[in-house]
Amino acid sequence: MTTKSKVSVTTKKIDPKMNAIFIERLERFMALVELSFALKNAPRISKEK
Repeated sequence: MTTKSKVSVTTKKIDPKMNAIFIERLERFMALVELSFALKNAPRISKEK
């Protein structure tokens, strides 16, 4: 038995101000992701006694 699903794509007009806010927040989030990755993979400084 095969089933076919229909995918409907709807497009809405987005307010340019809201779009700018969305892009700004997305850029901030991606900057945090990049910083988190850099800190996770940074070489460690070990304290030797």
